[in-house]
Amino acid sequence: MSLKDKIVVVIGGSSGMGLATAKAAMAEGAKVVITGRSEDRLRSASQDLRGTVRTVALDAADEAGTRALFEDLGHVDHVFFTAATLTFSPGFKAESAALRAAIDTRLWGAYYAAKYAAPKMPPEGSITFTTGTASQKPVPGLAIVAASCGAVEALARALAIELAPIRVNVVRPGLIDTPLHEKLLGGKERALKQIAAGAARLPLKRAGRSEDVAEAALFLMKNCFATGITLTLDGGHLLA
Repeated sequence: MSLKDKIVVVIGGSSGMGLATAKAAMAEGAKVVITGRSEDRLRSASQDLRGTVRTVALDAADEAGTRALFEDLGHVDHVFFTAATLTFSPGFKAESAALRAAIDTRLWGAYYAAKYAAPKMPPEGSITFTTGTASQKPVPGLAIVAASCGAVEALARALAIELAPIRVNVVRPGLIDTPLHEKLLGGKERALKQIAAGAARLPLKRAGRSEDVAEAALFLMKNCFATGITLTLDGGHLLA
């Protein structure tokens, strides 16, 4: 399937994997809409994309905002959902209210995106969520994050049945070098060290790039026989 002139919505598209996917879709002729919580990041992303891209300020956990987004668009061909909130909380130290953001953004955000996008999509449309290898190989301190990833993977399988013939899939990245690590780990220097250490343990001996995820996302948009699958993209992490 060609993406030329298709409307592709990237929720969480102002940086990292979402921005790379928006860029790859535009390179194939798609009309792209990106969302993000930060107006500054959206402006920067728009400049980086160097094309006709629509930007919409949106918190993915905001149901009313998501509904308004898709009502305004009217027609959508593909949705790539990569919004996430990561909260590191070893030993139940964080307040439960703070941890709910991981569920609200990733799980409920994905649900809202599907709920309001699907009625605007043609039968050959697709919805792709991102999760993470924590769903299969949890990391201490990220229990709620792991739970949210597992929940979205189950959601995608269910929606692949409920929304058929619209296709619903998941990309499950492992260690991907994105700006999110700086926020999670408290600074660029520490993030670089952690990424390098993690990459050294992988069979491929490198961290993933946002472009690796973008290629997987476009594959799932264009392959008309792929639905209900979770595509792991982890450099061999689950094997190591």
